[in-house]
Amino acid sequence: MSDSKNVLVGVTGSIAAYKAPGVIRRLREAEYEVEVVATGAAFRFVPEETLSIAAGRSIHTDKSWWEHSGRIEHVSLARWADIVLIAPASADAIARAAIGLGDDLLSAIILAGAKKVLWAPAMNPEMWESPATRRNVETLKSWGHSFAGPAEGLMASSEEEPGVGRLADEADIVAAVKKYLSPPG
Repeated sequence: MSDSKNVLVGVTGSIAAYKAPGVIRRLREAEYEVEVVATGAAFRFVPEETLSIAAGRSIHTDKSWWEHSGRIEHVSLARWADIVLIAPASADAIARAAIGLGDDLLSAIILAGAKKVLWAPAMNPEMWESPATRRNVETLKSWGHSFAGPAEGLMASSEEEPGVGRLADEADIVAAVKKYLSPPG
């Protein structure tokens, strides 16, 4: 592993958010220092307490962003993180970043100069293939952001046909973090 060990995991509003605790646990097992920020929409799919238990500490939320702590949370987290991993990354989160919104903690962290950003998309295949999402992904790639997935497989919905849009496997996401943090060469 490289000397870069600080991973900020962003959890967004996707049904695949229920898999985020597993990703967080695997990152900790790989000896990364992990902090977690979750959007309000993420809590529709996974409880804050579950994410806190996986992280082994309190997580960062829009509510904590506005508490008077004496620090500028979005800036300090952006500086702390060697990488920001958004897993799962919803189409909405990707779009918000691509157009430069910063009205929630996760979006503000990305705008505040996050060193490296790795997106692990999870959404309906039609959403992944939409022209808007494709454009937003290309915009983020042009800024140096990277993507792990999405994978092909059955979706969480009741659709019987597999498609591309499924969250990449936990091990693949952790491998992408390691690769993205490794020095070139």
